[in-house]
Amino acid sequence: MKESTLAKVREEYKKVVNETNQLLSYKQELKSLEQDENVKRYLELLELVDRDYEAPSIEKMIAAAYLNANIENSDSNHIMVYVGTYHRDTDMYRDNDTITQDDSKASYKAYLDLETQAAYNIAIEEVREFEKEHLTIYLPVEGVSQNDYMAKYFELQIWFRKQLMTHSQKEVIGKLQENMDIKYQKLSSACQNNPTLQLQVGKPAKPVSFDVDQFVTTHPEAGFLEEFCLSPENRAKVKQYRNKHSENH
Repeated sequence: MKESTLAKVREEYKKVVNETNQLLSYKQELKSLEQDENVKRYLELLELVDRDYEAPSIEKMIAAAYLNANIENSDSNHIMVYVGTYHRDTDMYRDNDTITQDDSKASYKAYLDLETQAAYNIAIEEVREFEKEHLTIYLPVEGVSQNDYMAKYFELQIWFRKQLMTHSQKEVIGKLQENMDIKYQKLSSACQNNPTLQLQVGKPAKPVSFDVDQFVTTHPEAGFLEEFCLSPENRAKVKQYRNKHSENH
């Protein structure tokens, strides 16, 4: 080997030795730091949780709780939410159900259990008896597709589940009944005037003109009635009214 080449090898060896010593120094420092209680706790936490961890929303945590609880249909209070009237179209060429607003041509009405999401398709001639036996909720929808009904169903379910985390079942179901029961006239004046959320145990109340000023005076803060008892049109009127008067003050 040439002396010049050997010199290069020796130079590279020195670099490796220096790097090794540096790493050994780091290791010794690390061992020293590991004796510190704060550092110990830090290392423990790194094993328990990712530093980039973000907590899920309350809705997701509640949904996970329901999923993990494995709720049976027999555990439900059987609160039914109407999700559309359907016409069954079956022949040798097609087999599909279409949503309709004409009961005279309907095959069945569909409902989802508010607590378990269990589905019930009730033959049109059996609907009256079914709705007499169950707390049945009709929600306002902005369209007539199944997606429109499902969106409103999940909206109410989220509200219902949130309430149950801090209130008793009796209180939450009572709140639904107070705002929806047409048969026993337990509706608030707001819902009576705007019967978009109701128990279908009798004939729906007839809608009357909506007084925005009276509603806001009676209900100064947004809440359950505004969210679920008003039609989208009246809900927009209330929002506009609140914004206008907040700007004036």
